[in-house]
Amino acid sequence: MGATTSAAISCADTPARTGPRSWPREIARFTRSGRLHGPTLGWWLWAPCAAWPVRGQDNYRGPWNATTKNPILVIGTRHDPATAYINAVRSARRLGNAVLLTLNGYGHVSNHDPSACIDQARVAYLVDLTTPPNGSVCQPEKQPFDPGFGKLGLRRSGNL
Repeated sequence: MGATTSAAISCADTPARTGPRSWPREIARFTRSGRLHGPTLGWWLWAPCAAWPVRGQDNYRGPWNATTKNPILVIGTRHDPATAYINAVRSARRLGNAVLLTLNGYGHVSNHDPSACIDQARVAYLVDLTTPPNGSVCQPEKQPFDPGFGKLGLRRSGNL
């Protein structure tokens, strides 16, 4: 059920620009962007859009070259096995008014590899719209193979 729900949302928001026959070429492009998830998510999430019967009526269609008044905080994990760090770098660059904060960690998304530094930056951004200096790097609380690595909610205090 998760795949069809995700496809329904994705396809309604962003219809495919090409038909079903062009998907092997599109998957090759996705694979260049992310070797692990490019083909998986390409076939699972995006290929169904080539024949999806419904288009969203209220989705944002641009312009995509606007610069926001407030900076956008982009958090990228250096050794994320699912989303390549280079994509966080590219996203921050494309967003224009963005600050890239790097977690020098190993889990998929920063909340799976806890870091007090990331938590503090996230709270400061959400509460006060302040960002760390662009290019700041945070360290994780644990290393791979440490007991409890990757478990959500593990902090030095043991609380969320």
